[in-house]
Amino acid sequence: MLRGMVRMDLTRRLKANRALSATMSFLALMGWGAFAYSAGSSASAARDLRAELAQVKAAQDQLRAEREQQQAAVGDLAQIQAKLASARGELETLAQKREQAASQVAAARQELVVLTKRRDEKQANASKKGSVRGAKPSSKPAQVAAPGKGEKASETSGAQAAKPPSKPARLAARTKHDA
Repeated sequence: MLRGMVRMDLTRRLKANRALSATMSFLALMGWGAFAYSAGSSASAARDLRAELAQVKAAQDQLRAEREQQQAAVGDLAQIQAKLASARGELETLAQKREQAASQVAAARQELVVLTKRRDEKQANASKKGSVRGAKPSSKPAQVAAPGKGEKASETSGAQAAKPPSKPARLAARTKHDA
């Protein structure tokens, strides 16, 4: 009986050891499987991170290139603004010169009016003096002939008449005189 019990106890222990061994083997297989899955997913995550890093670097390079283009555009804009400011200055200078020229033209016109009045007065005075001496006053003003090559200017009623300079010549002479 004791032997029977010992046998039973030995059989139970043997079965318990087998069950424990099977359980431990199963758990070991589960652990190695989990390790293999973890290593595979880690490698996959590392590949994903490398791909994302490459995308981020490409985006960074693109942004850097865009920034350089914008800086070049800003430089071009600054040059254009400088040219525009220069052109505005030139335009202002030209406007001032135009105003000066307009005032010179106005002064020349006034001078022309004064000179025309003086000439008319002198002609009137000469006519009066000529009529006192017995000369006939002419109804037309004396015309002046321009001297040709080797010729002298024609004389009218004993006095030499000279052709007055043209308006553009007087303006040119006045501008040279003012400068």
